[in-house]
Amino acid sequence: MMSRARKRLSAEERRARILAAAVSAFARDGYDGTTMDAIAAGAEITKPVLYDHFPSKQALFLAVLEAIRDSLIARGKTIALDRGSPEQKFRRSVDAFLEFVEQSPDAARVLLTVPVGDPIASGLSREVQAGASAGIAALLAEFMPDQAPWRLESATAFLKEGLHAIAVWWLDHPGPSREEIADVVLDVAWLGLRTRAGADGETRGRGSIDRKR
Repeated sequence: MMSRARKRLSAEERRARILAAAVSAFARDGYDGTTMDAIAAGAEITKPVLYDHFPSKQALFLAVLEAIRDSLIARGKTIALDRGSPEQKFRRSVDAFLEFVEQSPDAARVLLTVPVGDPIASGLSREVQAGASAGIAALLAEFMPDQAPWRLESATAFLKEGLHAIAVWWLDHPGPSREEIADVVLDVAWLGLRTRAGADGETRGRGSIDRKR
């Protein structure tokens, strides 16, 4: 009896197990193709227990997205508080995102894939992604001071979608290293941003970007 008692999971541990199973299921089958039965089986719990924690698949999907978002925001805040040049901060921010993709590929797929079959789930996904846009906008504001709001918003959308696109490509083509993928982002994005950041004013080629983390 004592042995069985020790194996009983706490509510927090069971919730963590459910979220992990949900991430795997959503990444594998997509939101529309995932069932609560599959998630319950993956978490090794009964369906009624699953519904005790999450009343619907939509609620569970939102919890998954929020957990992923909060993890990324925490990484971004740490970088924002660090000292360093704008270029170094930009490099660390890109690398932190790619590190997340590398370490948590299933979570990355869930975050980067917007559901299309469920309007509510699609709205939840876009709402959470809006939080990521706010973080990118705050970073870009350092490089684009005194710009019209639409310029900052459009640059944010361009950079966010570009990061998402290269992350999805990397997940499907895992050959290049994280550093090599970060180099691509820096080569494409930084040449313009560096001018805004008050760099030396001369266009630099590929080999001149500071690649130190």
